[in-house]
Amino acid sequence: MSSIATASSATNRLSAWLRTLRLLPLLALSFLLAGCPADNVPLEIVGYNHTDHDIGFFSINDYGGPYIGKHEGGGKFTCCVLVPTQYKPGMAVSVRWGGLEMGQTKEQRVEVQPYGPNDFGHFAVHFLRDGSIKVFVTAYYLKHPQYPLKGDEAKL
Repeated sequence: MSSIATASSATNRLSAWLRTLRLLPLLALSFLLAGCPADNVPLEIVGYNHTDHDIGFFSINDYGGPYIGKHEGGGKFTCCVLVPTQYKPGMAVSVRWGGLEMGQTKEQRVEVQPYGPNDFGHFAVHFLRDGSIKVFVTAYYLKHPQYPLKGDEAKL
């Protein structure tokens, strides 16, 4: 009987050791990931249309945004665009937009305005009256005094 008990005890120890061995790579990966800062932050996309035409759709780097009626915006959010945690000068995104009223799809490369670590909230896209587009990483909404778009440009 003692040889059966000894074999069973050895099997249990081997089984426990193998389970621990299987967990080691997962534990090592967890420690590595915990020590690394995230390179990108996912932000919801919000659009503002300052023009006289409806925008049927738009996208930022192929991440879609909602319909925006003329002189409207700010009420609908779409998930998400990935933004680097650290601003890099010259950083730009690809903005595509269109709709039935426009009759065509347009695309423009738009430089992202500078942002800091306290600005993460959402990714705002402004289609301006003069045909230009401005994009911001901001924690504020359009009518807030610290919102990055100011003056007549900010009027819907």
